[in-house]
Amino acid sequence: MINVCAASVSPLRADLALDHRYEIRRESSPNASPLAEETSDPKFSPSWYVNLFGGQGALILGSQDPRYGYGIAVGYGRPDGHLRFKSIPAQLVFEGYWDTTGSRGVGGGTSNRTEAFGALAIMRYKWPRDKQMNGFYADIGWGMQYANKPTVDLDTKLNSTPVLGVGGFFRYNEHHELMLGARLLHISNGGTKKPNHGQNQLLIVVGTRFK
Repeated sequence: MINVCAASVSPLRADLALDHRYEIRRESSPNASPLAEETSDPKFSPSWYVNLFGGQGALILGSQDPRYGYGIAVGYGRPDGHLRFKSIPAQLVFEGYWDTTGSRGVGGGTSNRTEAFGALAIMRYKWPRDKQMNGFYADIGWGMQYANKPTVDLDTKLNSTPVLGVGGFFRYNEHHELMLGARLLHISNGGTKKPNHGQNQLLIVVGTRFK
């Protein structure tokens, strides 16, 4: 009887060992989808953003008109494994915004105000720094903006908008984060119409992320 039981247990042990080796290979496989990993990560899972921003144009890179303004933005982000930078995963964020800017007048010109609508595609990288998932983020992206009229720096109503941003995020419950950062939005027509001074908006951004 003892020999029979031992004989029946041996194949079972072999099967369990084989299953265990298979699970190890599957978990460590280099072909595992980074998208699946990032979707399950709470800091990179699909989410919505609402931001308020405000600031002033900087007299750099040819800009002459120090405009000041504010606006609101709504965005949707999803994880994208193709944008991963080494070991750092990323979200692809699509953002739409409205803003208004004003000028006191340049070179004897009169004061004026414009309104604009824009869209951005942003690669967002995040680095949590503690157990509460607080940390830092960095943005790089590009978009288009349409304004209701030209200005001293912008010769056309339709312009391209490369963007850079950095900041911090602070988790205040399971599904929400507060985000505070700075953004540089460069607005120009890419040389399609001269002189194309371009406008460079330095913005403070305050927003929330939620699922």
